Amino acid sequence: MHFSEDDLRAALKRKDPGEGFTQRVMARVEQARAEGKTKPVNGKSKNNGTFFAWWTLRPAWTFAVVALLLLGFAWGGYQYSEYRHREEIRQMAEKQRQMEEKQRQLQAEAEKAKEQAILALQIARSKLNHVLQQAQVPTGMERIRRQRL
Repeated sequence: MHFSEDDLRAALKRKDPGEGFTQRVMARVEQARAEGKTKPVNGKSKNNGTFFAWWTLRPAWTFAVVALLLLGFAWGGYQYSEYRHREEIRQMAEKQRQMEEKQRQLQAEAEKAKEQAILALQIARSKLNHVLQQAQVPTGMERIRRQRL
């Protein structure tokens, strides 16, 4: 269904409520007052609605509810801070374990490099000893020595 501006203007146009409108409204107001359904004229009412009626009528209950809420939030905050503390400790322990593992790996690599260096020195020593032995051969044996090399 499509409305135009003219239809909207006609629907919202001011209309006369008819004769006796004020009397009908005042009669309903008086009837509602007699049944106790309306607020007093000064705006103060004992009933602020069904949900918040306990707020003004029972200050002790209000205090108890507020105190319970504050305790609940405080306990929740404490639990959260404990959780964060445990997580930080766990993360630090994990980092410590990783650092120890890395240290073990570096130590193993250092041991391997040490063994390789010792082996290289032993090989170099044996070659130098061989060269020194060959260099100390008497002069008559130079031909034999050259043939071996």
